[in-house]
Amino acid sequence: MLNGATISAAILAGAIFVIDLTTPVGHGIAALYALPLLVGTFNEPPRFQLVAAAVVSALTLIGARFAPPGLTFGFVATNRGIALILIWAIAMVLARFRATWLDLRVRTKDLADVNFAIDHSAIVATTDTRGRITYVNDKFCEISRYTREELLGQDHRILNSSHHPKEFIQELWVTIANGRIWRGELRNRAKDGSLYWVDTTIVPFLDDRGKPYQYMALRYEITARKTSEERLREQEALARLGQMAAVVAHEVKNPIAGIRGALQVIASRMPAESRDKPIVGDIIARLDALNGIVHDLLVFARPRQLRSEAADLDRLIRNTLHLLQRDPTFANLHVAFPQTDAVAPVDAEQLQLVFTNVLMNAAQAMGGSGEIQVGIERRLQRFVISITDHGHGMPPDVREKVFEPFFTTKHRGTGLGLPIARRIVEAHGGTLEIENPEAGGTTVLISLPAK
Repeated sequence: MLNGATISAAILAGAIFVIDLTTPVGHGIAALYALPLLVGTFNEPPRFQLVAAAVVSALTLIGARFAPPGLTFGFVATNRGIALILIWAIAMVLARFRATWLDLRVRTKDLADVNFAIDHSAIVATTDTRGRITYVNDKFCEISRYTREELLGQDHRILNSSHHPKEFIQELWVTIANGRIWRGELRNRAKDGSLYWVDTTIVPFLDDRGKPYQYMALRYEITARKTSEERLREQEALARLGQMAAVVAHEVKNPIAGIRGALQVIASRMPAESRDKPIVGDIIARLDALNGIVHDLLVFARPRQLRSEAADLDRLIRNTLHLLQRDPTFANLHVAFPQTDAVAPVDAEQLQLVFTNVLMNAAQAMGGSGEIQVGIERRLQRFVISITDHGHGMPPDVREKVFEPFFTTKHRGTGLGLPIARRIVEAHGGTLEIENPEAGGTTVLISLPAK
């Protein structure tokens, strides 16, 4: 069945043939026979130009027999010969052009299909050489919680979670700036304060001189995998700790209580001026510290179920501060804490343990002197509580291990305070993270669902 392009080419060829037969200047019309070849360049079968060239060649030769009177045979033959050469040259060029165009269209479609597949499976972004974002796909916006307008023109520091040390980021930039592909895992912070991990490949696009002119980052979210890995490590530690805790509870905790009670009785019978009475008091204090360690072990090994109810976070933190101010560590500390309206469903008793641990760490980091800044900020459906000290900060190697059970830099301590705090916060559906501000010190960020 003939389609529209074939019919149009046939009508055009017929019209030119009629003009060739009737015009007195038919010898100049011969070159127009190449026009029908253009009609089916894109829509007709691959051999259309060759078949059409044969047809119009025949029409050209037939038209030569009706050349106007007075023209010599040599002139007509030359004129028609040139027309035939032009027709077949155009036919060959158009056939080659069509083949190239079809190949390009197939390749373009393949590229579009690949882009479609990547766009719907990966988090994609491109940046210029200064790190400014020039393109993000929908999955990037979805995971970062930022709109495309908020991201374009920014650099990736907008997603910085302060988890990775500066040396790590510098190595990344040195790698891609030298035209090499970088692969690694990054932890980013979304607009609402939530954290997520991405397996990242950054590919530099190079110019003729081998210098990058653009970077493309392909990311795949691995938050669930990282969480599972961490949970697995914790479960292994808990399995060992649970066995030890059962022994400790029976073999240590009960004897401690008995020894402490006996010492209190002995101390009460000593004269006030006795030189041994302070020694007994020191022994009791050491037993209390040991009992605290045993308590931490039991809390970490046997966490209880949450009993959540609506609680005023502002009041809860202020009550915690009021209790801590009795400790000599807080004697020379000032806590800056603006009044905030923040009510969330939490287990107040367990969350108070979190605030106690974090605030005590902040006070000890500052040597009991200076200012601690506390703030509560509403970010979409979450409350983010920040506790900032102005101590020496945490070196990268310490920050990487600070949530590992039994890791501690203190002379005395179990290394369970922050792991317990983090577990409680995560049981609430929140996160507990540590940042090192550029101004120095340490900031602990506690993110909790607002409802």
